[in-house]
Amino acid sequence: MSEGGFFEQFIDEYFAECDEHLAAARHALLDLESALGRPAAPGVVQELLRSLHTLKGLSGMVGVSSAERLAHAIEESIRARLRPGVDTTAATMDTLFASVDLLERCILARRTEGAPPDIAPMLDRLAAGAPGPAAEREPAAPTPDAAPPLPPDADAGDGIVQHFEFVPTRELTERGVGVDAIRARLRSIGELLDAKPRVVAGGISFDFWVSVAPGKVPDEAWRADGLSWIALAPAPAGEPAPAPASQAFVTTGANVVRVDLGRLDGVMRLVADLVVSRSRLDDLLRQDGARSTATRDALEENNALMQRQLRRLREAVMRIRLVPVGEVFERLRFAVRDAARESGKRVNLQLRGQNTEIDKLLVDRMLEPLLHLVRNAVSHGIEHPDARVARGKPPEGTLTLRATAVGDRIRVDVEDDGAGIDVARVEARARARGLLAANESLGAEALLDVLCASGFSTRDEADLTSGRGVGMDVVRSTIRSLAGELSLFSTPGGGTRFVVELPLTLMIVDALLVEVGGQQMAVPQPALREIVKVERSQIVPFENNDVIPWRGGMLPLLSLARLFQLPDPRLPSVHLLVVGTEAAPMGLVVDRLLGLREIVVHPVVDPLVAVEGISGATELGDGRVSLILDATAIVRLAQEERTARAWSGASANVAPPPRVGPAAPPLPS
Repeated sequence: MSEGGFFEQFIDEYFAECDEHLAAARHALLDLESALGRPAAPGVVQELLRSLHTLKGLSGMVGVSSAERLAHAIEESIRARLRPGVDTTAATMDTLFASVDLLERCILARRTEGAPPDIAPMLDRLAAGAPGPAAEREPAAPTPDAAPPLPPDADAGDGIVQHFEFVPTRELTERGVGVDAIRARLRSIGELLDAKPRVVAGGISFDFWVSVAPGKVPDEAWRADGLSWIALAPAPAGEPAPAPASQAFVTTGANVVRVDLGRLDGVMRLVADLVVSRSRLDDLLRQDGARSTATRDALEENNALMQRQLRRLREAVMRIRLVPVGEVFERLRFAVRDAARESGKRVNLQLRGQNTEIDKLLVDRMLEPLLHLVRNAVSHGIEHPDARVARGKPPEGTLTLRATAVGDRIRVDVEDDGAGIDVARVEARARARGLLAANESLGAEALLDVLCASGFSTRDEADLTSGRGVGMDVVRSTIRSLAGELSLFSTPGGGTRFVVELPLTLMIVDALLVEVGGQQMAVPQPALREIVKVERSQIVPFENNDVIPWRGGMLPLLSLARLFQLPDPRLPSVHLLVVGTEAAPMGLVVDRLLGLREIVVHPVVDPLVAVEGISGATELGDGRVSLILDATAIVRLAQEERTARAWSGASANVAPPPRVGPAAPPLPS
C-alpha cells in the first residue's frame, strides 16, 4: 500500500476514534452537570481527561493542530476548574460544553477539508480559569494516550490515590529530570503503588499510581517538569467500579474489529444474489417432473437445507449491520439539554430500550427526524416551570425516548408530559390556511396531516429551538422514505406521543406474493396485519366505498386492480390483505395468494418512474421482475381520495386541502 493510501486508511480510523471520544466526553460532561453545586466526582473527571488526552494525541499524529491545541487547553481548564473540593458551576459547564462543540467542529473541518474554525476566543475563555500564561499551555510534544486505570491489586491504605503521568523529553533529560528523579519526588509525598511505561505517539510515557499521605500535596511546579496528575476515586468496598463513559458508545477488545459499512453492503449484495439463485432453483424443482421420485426427494431435501443455511447466513450478516439505537438516543441527550436551556425549561430525559438494535444505515438516517421531534417536544410540548406548577404538575417536565422491537420492525416513541396539542388552535389555523372546511373537525389522522403540511405552525413568531413550521413535513417524508410511518397521540393537558415505526432493515425481507389482474406483486410481510378470504357477495357498497363487516365494525376495502387500472377477473372469492394501523385498518383486495418468499428489495430512486404505492421491485426465481407494494402509501392514497370526495360533496366554494407529500395520479373512481 502506498504511503498516501495508508494515511487515508489511518485518517478514517482517526475520525472513527474521534467520534467515540467526543461522545464519551459529552457523556462525562452531562454527568458533571447533573452534580452542579457539588465537587466534581474524580472518576468522571478522569474519564473526561482521558478522552480529551486521547483526542489531543490523535490530532497531533495526523496534523490537526487546531484540535490538538484546543484539546490541550480544555484539559488544562478542567484541571484548574474541577479540582478536588471545588464546586462545579454552571458557567464552567457552559464553557466546557461550548469548547467540546468547537473541538468537534475542528475535527469536522479536517474531515470535510474545510477551513478550521477560529479557536483563539475559546482559548482565551478557557485560559481565564487555567493557571499560568497561555503560552505555557501549548503542547510541547506529541501527547500520550489515555492512562490505564489503577491496577486492581494496588492497596491504597489510608492515603488518597493519585495517578501521575510523566512524559520525558530531551530538554528534561538535559536538566536532570528523568524517571528516577520523578520516582524520588513521588515517594516524598506518599507510597508508590505501581509504575508502568506506555508506548505513545513519538515516544514513551510513564504512569505512576501513588497513595498520597494525609497532609501531602504535589508541588504545582512539577507540571513544568513533564508531570500531570489527577486524584482517583476508588469504588466503595463490595461495589463494582463504574464503567468508563466511553463504554456506552464502543465495545473494545482484541476480538472486535471495525468494518467499513460499504464492505458490509457488498456482502449483503452477495447474500441477495444467493437468495435469487435459490429461488430460481426452487422454481426449477417445481417445474421438473421427469426425474424419479427418489431423485426429486433428494433434490428437494438439499434445497430445503440450502434454504435454512441461507437464512442463517442472511440473519448473521444482518446482525453484523445492527447497532443499538442507544447510539442515537445518546446524541439526542445533548439536543434536549440545549433546547431546555434556550427555552428556559426544565426537562428530565428518560431513555428506554437503548439496546434495541437496528440497521446502521437506518440509525444514521433516523437521527434528523428524531432530533426535530425532540426539539418540538421541548419547545411546543413541555410547559415553563411556573405554568406546570400552576397546573398541579412538577416544575420539571419529562421527555421519554423509548425503543422496542416488534417482529421485523422497530418502534420509537417520543413522549412528553406537557400541555398536549391544542386541537382548537390547530383547527383555527388550518381553516385560515384553507386546510380545513368550516364545519370539519380534526381526527387523529387529519391532525397529523395538518401538522405535517409544509410551513404550518401554531406560532406567530419563530423560536431558536424548533424554527417556525419547518420540519414536520420533512420528518414524515424522511420516515416514509425509510418504509416507515409516523403516528400521533395527544391528550389535552396530559402530553403528546409521536410513534415512529421502521423496518429493521431495508434490503432483504420476507414478502407475500399475490396476483392482481394477472400481474404478480409482492407485499412485505411486516406490513400485513391479517389475511382474510371472503366471497365477493359479502362485499357491501357504502358511500362510494366497498366495505365488509369486520370485528364488530366495518373494514373499508380498496381494489388493487382498480387502483393500478388492471383487468378485474371478477372471481367469486377474493383475498383481503389487512394493512394500516389498528385504529385505521384497510383491506387490500387481491385475486390470489402465491406464497411467501424472501425477496431482495431494489428501491425505485428515479423520480421520473417513481409511482406512489410502489416502493421498489424484486427479481423472482423465474427471472421475472415483480413490483413491491408500499402498503402504507396505498392506505394514505385511499384516505386522501376519500377526503377529496368528501370535500367535493361538502362545498363547491372552498378549495380542497393541499396534498401532503409527493404528488400522485388520482385514484380511479
